Amino acid sequence: MIDILSLTKDELRGILEERGFKKYRYKQIFSFLHKHLIDDFDEITVIKKSVREELKGIFCIKDSKNVQEELSNDNAVKYLFEFDDSVSIESVLIPMKDDKSRFTICVSTQAGCKMGCLFCATGKMGFKRNLTASEIIFQIRYIVKKHHLENINVVYMGMGEPLDNYENVIKSIKILSDEDGLNISKRKITLSTCGIVPSIERLKQDLPNINIALSLHSAINKKRDLLMPINKTYPLDAVMRSLKGFPLPHRKRITFEYVMIKGVNDTEEDKKALLKLLSTYKSKLNIIPLNKHQLMDVDIEPSSSEKIEEFSRYLREKGVFVTVRKSKGSSINAACGMLATCGRSAFKTS
Repeated sequence: MIDILSLTKDELRGILEERGFKKYRYKQIFSFLHKHLIDDFDEITVIKKSVREELKGIFCIKDSKNVQEELSNDNAVKYLFEFDDSVSIESVLIPMKDDKSRFTICVSTQAGCKMGCLFCATGKMGFKRNLTASEIIFQIRYIVKKHHLENINVVYMGMGEPLDNYENVIKSIKILSDEDGLNISKRKITLSTCGIVPSIERLKQDLPNINIALSLHSAINKKRDLLMPINKTYPLDAVMRSLKGFPLPHRKRITFEYVMIKGVNDTEEDKKALLKLLSTYKSKLNIIPLNKHQLMDVDIEPSSSEKIEEFSRYLREKGVFVTVRKSKGSSINAACGMLATCGRSAFKTS
């Protein structure tokens, strides 16, 4: 059977028209799936029962066989979704500090990760498989429906490297941003990458005007090699060239993510290299204190709050747009770099 949640509106139209459905049906069905978030074709009550039965014979609406959740002490919610093949992934719902009606949903694109970044727990669990477009979308569908959310941002910053699952990630964004579905503006979607150059080049053509964030973590190649092995394949110079002229939404900047690690990337040399690197880009730097996780097998510590303040102040005074981010969800291993479905604490079944 065809996984209908993985189909774009045009793909759905092609399949339905090929099978003799009326021309307007595709938009009607797509809207019920992605705007009304139905879980069963019988919920499309404006369609005759015979047509609903025909749809059931062609398509399936994929679900998670198990969902568990945990609430942090700062009101972030971590979800664990287990799929039919027993592969599990995690997502996080993050309330916005300045507006209680706005939320960010952090979604995963892979079960595990191949990248092996030194400071990230996801890579320590190894790579299981890519998620399908419907499994990416399902995370958002479930959370939006459960909490009746209307004003959300979506960040592709959960488990996995989004550009290592390129086709499914691009398709999921096109479906989520479709005007007949959830209609999430691309201005409210951010795709994070560790810097896979060929995919960044493709992204410029396939999905212009998406927000992009680069996991940077060092402006010095040798240090970045240590922190992020992908830098040996796509060195920083090549990554930065690929970001030049990226077609961003109006008034948006490229975001650079920088996890600060004591004595590793918080030195005088580091801040000067970072200033030089960012000086020619329309950029925003997010500084994130390292979140330690039990799966980390290296002895690293977060930079002190004093060091972070001194580091960020130096860059601001030189004209860099800097935000020091306090990652929510650390009490339940839901903060930046902490998502991993092995070694997790017990969840309360929802």
